[in-house]
Formats: sequence, structure tokens, C-alpha cells
Amino acid sequence: MTILLKNSPTNILPNSLFKPRNITISILSGVFLLNSVALFAGELHQHIEVTIVDQRVQASFCRPEKGCSLVKPETLGLPAGQMPVDQLTSTPIYVSEFSIFPDRTAIDSPGFEGLEGDMTPGDRVKYLASGHLSYWNTEKRQWSLAPEDIQVRLAGGLDLAPNQDCGQVICIPNTVEGFTLFDRGGVDGALSLIVGEIRPDGSLHTHLDWIIESDQGTPNAPVGAYMVELQLITETYPAPSEPLWIMFNNGLALEDFQQAVAGRVLQSNTDTALADQLFSWAESNYPSFFPHATTSFITLGFYARCYENGVCVGVKDNHIFAVGGKFGANIVTLGKFDELTAQAGL
Repeated sequence: MTILLKNSPTNILPNSLFKPRNITISILSGVFLLNSVALFAGELHQHIEVTIVDQRVQASFCRPEKGCSLVKPETLGLPAGQMPVDQLTSTPIYVSEFSIFPDRTAIDSPGFEGLEGDMTPGDRVKYLASGHLSYWNTEKRQWSLAPEDIQVRLAGGLDLAPNQDCGQVICIPNTVEGFTLFDRGGVDGALSLIVGEIRPDGSLHTHLDWIIESDQGTPNAPVGAYMVELQLITETYPAPSEPLWIMFNNGLALEDFQQAVAGRVLQSNTDTALADQLFSWAESNYPSFFPHATTSFITLGFYARCYENGVCVGVKDNHIFAVGGKFGANIVTLGKFDELTAQAGL
């Protein structure tokens, strides 16, 4: 199942003289330095460990004994030793929380950390943005899609732009800051940007800026938990890592945020038995779209089925999505899962 991209990604050119940032700088209505003071005394500050395993980027929970920050499972209301991993899909979840500033709500965590000798010096780590902006509603106690006018902006990633004005035969490309927008419809802006460049000793340490806002750029997002999806690559190892999710607390009391975590980690976000009933009902009632019975599987965070006509249908965040065949090349939303099951009499 492909991921909806509302705009085409910006192409990234190779061979920049980019140097990794050791502080976080955001260019959004000017340059500012994020103060990462957290509501819970920094307990939700952490790093994503990045390394290369079997010729592919691997992202994992960092090892505090190596000097990086890791959120304790107990802080998230989880049993000791149980890391936050989505129960249905086994996707790792890295947590953070937004801080309130006079003109924006933002944070520079999680950071990206690579240990000495883990990667190739000079290689560049990039992210690939995908998925939809998810939202935990405390009143419904349910994960769903974010409200219509809310987005999370990932700022500070670098792109490379041609430079024809250096006066030399070969000009080094300019580095320019870019951004990615996550909302309920998918991803806007740049799909892929540079996170950082590997140091001469093979290590990495860098942070980007996450800003939650309305689609008008104002910091008035509803209180709740929000979640986005990334994969990681490098220029040397372009095969994407397994997906990872980043969950942000936006103004919830710690015990309420723990409920949002539990809604992914301690229980499945999707009733798979009910989803199978709905898929089978659709196969019986709409054979032109879903022409035969098939089995369900998990892919890219969806509980899904695919058909010989190219159609795939999946459940995620209490919504039904479809792509391929008569639905077209981009993912479309068919409706809310609970409402469609009710309409089907299930």
C-alpha cells in the first residue's frame, strides 16, 4: 500500500559541505533557538539511535549507558522493561512533548544519535516522511485522524540547491533549510530532507524542530496526543529503515498521556476481527471493487487486504482507507471505521 503525498517531494542533490548542527535552529518566521524545558522536567526527552545493520539503516531505542537519553517505560505507565511498541504492527514509538513559547508550540526532541564507529564518516542521514497525522482524543479515548485544520511542521532538515554563481567550473551546491508538514490527509512539503552528516569518528548527534500549529500557522492545536511516521535512509544505504512513529504530548496531564500510549502499546488500536467482518461484507456487497475473498495482513501501520484488481483497503486510526484500481494511485479515505461497521449492520 503506498502512502499519500499531497505534493511531490523536493529532489535532493548529492555532495554538500553540510556540517551537522549541534544545536537546534528553526527557520519559521525568523531564526530562534528552542528551549527544550519540558512540562515533566525533561522526562520525555530522548534520542533515536541510528546505525547500519545488514546494509540498511536501523533505528532503535537508544542505550542510556552509551550516553543518550531514553524515556523510562515507567514514565509512560508501562511495565518496567516494556518499551513503547505498537501492539498491532510492532512499530516502535518514540515519545516527546511540546513546549509552549510566546509565538509557537514546539520541541526539538527526539534527537538522532549515532555512536562512534557505527556509520560511514561523511555519509548523510535523511528522513522519509509518510502516513497521516494521528490524534488521541481524551474524551473519546480513541486514536483517530487529527482535526481538519491542524498540522505538525518538521523544520530544520536540509536540502541541496544548485549553485551556478561560484565562478568555478564545479560549484558546491548550496544548503537550504526545508520543512515537511503532516496532517490528516498525508504529507505536504518535502518528503525527504537531510537530518545530519556523519562525523569523522562515525557518530551522529543532531536535532530537528517539531512545531504543532493550525494550517494558518497559529499555535492553537487542541490538547491531546499526536503521532507522525518516518523512515530513515542514508546516501550510502538508500533502502529505508522500518517505519517508526513519534508521539507528542500536547498539553495532556501525564496520566492522560499514559492512556494515549496504552491505546497503542497495551491494546490494539484496531479491532481486527471486526475489520475482517467489514472486509468480507464489502467483498459480498461491492464485488466490482473487492472482487474475491482474500486474507488480511499488516503493512505500513494498516490492517489491510489487497485484491487482484490492484485495490487495497486498510484500517488505521478508526478510518478506512483505499488505494489502487478504481480508487486511483493515491490513498483515499472512505470513512470512519466505527460508522461504516454500524452502517453495515456489524
